[in-house]
Amino acid sequence: MLKRLLLITSIITITFFYTLYTKSSLQSQLASETKFDSVLTSMPSATFETLDGKPYSLDELYKTEPPGLMILHYWGTWCAPCEAELPELLDLVKQLETKPGVKFLLVATNDEVNKVKKHLKTLKNADRANVVWLLDNKNVHRDLFGTIRVPETYVFSSDKATLRKFIGPQEWNKTVFFQTFVELLQISTRKM
Repeated sequence: MLKRLLLITSIITITFFYTLYTKSSLQSQLASETKFDSVLTSMPSATFETLDGKPYSLDELYKTEPPGLMILHYWGTWCAPCEAELPELLDLVKQLETKPGVKFLLVATNDEVNKVKKHLKTLKNADRANVVWLLDNKNVHRDLFGTIRVPETYVFSSDKATLRKFIGPQEWNKTVFFQTFVELLQISTRKM
């Protein structure tokens, strides 16, 4: 009995100190690898490339057809969590299609056009009126936005202010995301 108690205490102690070590190691790595401010206050000027190879300027978008709410989502076909969450995100896109002024820019980073197009064929709801599929193969824009890992999602208002940032994969099918985007759209359109 005493041996079991000693063994359990040892395991708990080792686990505790290992957790502290891992946490401090991770924090130091994040502090040393982060080159950008973690808070993006407004949308930077950027021109992406469409899947057809044409330029797509965010500034031009805001001049010609300013969105009430713009959601910019970084992902990649090579990223398993990105591929896993994309169908749920597209279901959310479909739900928000009824809300005028909501625009989704889905940016494949470090990807090949053929792989992206092939992947899109496997998805339902990929061809939506409120979605633009873009590329960032040189990480120019990813660095500009301060995105370190994918998936990562930014929400911008009608005046290009950053309203929210979601880091990592999300469960986009939860009602809270739809409600959050509707509320952010209302806040954003009041600014217009």
